[in-house]
Amino acid sequence: MTDLLEERVEKPENAMFTSCWEMTGCPPSNYLACAAFQQRKNCYELDRVVCCAKHRDNCASCHVYIAINTVPVRRMVVHLCTERFDIVGAVHLPAGMRLSDFINREDRTFIVMTDAKLTAVGGPERVIEDSFAVVNKAHIIVARPLDESES
Repeated sequence: MTDLLEERVEKPENAMFTSCWEMTGCPPSNYLACAAFQQRKNCYELDRVVCCAKHRDNCASCHVYIAINTVPVRRMVVHLCTERFDIVGAVHLPAGMRLSDFINREDRTFIVMTDAKLTAVGGPERVIEDSFAVVNKAHIIVARPLDESES
């Protein structure tokens, strides 16, 4: 039974990220009951889930948190089109990941952008500039990378 469960949770060969239960070598008897595992998230992504007594509420000293959150990233300026807005801003992709793969990741519903400029489609010419914007991927119609000169 354990072998079947372990087989079910294997990550894809091209996965860029790992999980806390994989990094710690947590046995199935522990991680199968863990709320983080059941939601396919890491413990620090959930409210009030503490699975490591050594790091109680202190992610800054947790080797899992540090390892997963220090993935090298590259900044890419992109143009996203939705039905209501044209959005130009920067996304921060894991090094080596294509924009299409980043947008199509199933584990994220939203895309975080920095230095965002939002222009309403079909309305008065008004540009909203903000240092930070979050875009629901379900609303993206077109996405394309821009050269720095186009932004």
